[in-house]
Amino acid sequence: MTDTTVVRINIAICSCQRPKLLAKALASIAAMASPEGTEVIVSVIDNDPQQSAKTVCRDWQTKLGVALHYEHEPRRGIPLARNRAIDVAHQLGAHYLVFIDDDEWVESDWLCELYRYALSLGGKAVVHGAVVPELPQGAPQYMGEIFFDKGRPTGTALGSCATNNVLVPIYVTQELGLRFDESRPLAGGTDTLFFCAAVERGVEIFECAEARVHEEIPTSRLSSRWLAKRKYRAGITLSRRKREAGRSAVGLLLSATFQVVLNGLLVLLSAVLFQRVAYYKALMKMSRNAGVLSGLMGATTDSYQKIEGA
Repeated sequence: MTDTTVVRINIAICSCQRPKLLAKALASIAAMASPEGTEVIVSVIDNDPQQSAKTVCRDWQTKLGVALHYEHEPRRGIPLARNRAIDVAHQLGAHYLVFIDDDEWVESDWLCELYRYALSLGGKAVVHGAVVPELPQGAPQYMGEIFFDKGRPTGTALGSCATNNVLVPIYVTQELGLRFDESRPLAGGTDTLFFCAAVERGVEIFECAEARVHEEIPTSRLSSRWLAKRKYRAGITLSRRKREAGRSAVGLLLSATFQVVLNGLLVLLSAVLFQRVAYYKALMKMSRNAGVLSGLMGATTDSYQKIEGA
């Protein structure tokens, strides 16, 4: 790439039955700054057979400020939509593919910070940005401690990440040929597995705390049931990751069983003492390790069967 080459950045949003949230995401992109020397193209991958994102994209076609590409992927499943986003990025001649979720909105300097940090690393590393949860009005105060964490400082090396705010150099999908696993299209965790595979192929992943997006947290997520199910599903994916990394089934079985018992006792203790934060954190750890045990026994989960916030 020469100094006169215009770098093309493709922002991909995979969306399904969330037209209002998608419109909010596009509005934030319309208000953001673009990095100097780049051409920004937004692609929306509509994963709804009824094409619920099409009208939103048509409405924003002329007022987004950057090119907007609409693509319909009628086969339901987030890995199918993500792989279609990869295909579109290749067709558009993108140098970088950036993923955000359709229930997020970006800060004005988000892409500049993400791209700036990528260049400081030589342009070959995957860069994951910060995700700030936005709780609904009237949410219990203690829920802030559940959803908010201290975050990872810029420069933190990661073994994997999610597609909720990430810049991927196009060689990862073009030269290395990495794709998202489509074997269980409605299962979660395929982005985690994708980036684990990238790291195994020598790709580095770093955090950039300055590149911030905000995530809409619906009221339905403010419950012990939802949090437990989320961590249980993550545990199933974690079980697969650890087995593929060479961890023995016996070792995983013993450690996960211990954690289930330990955190189960902590759940009971914190409930008796009315320690809400401790209760939720122990419940989530217990649920994640229960998921690991289920994963060892071949369990699977369809995390995207139901669309939240539609």
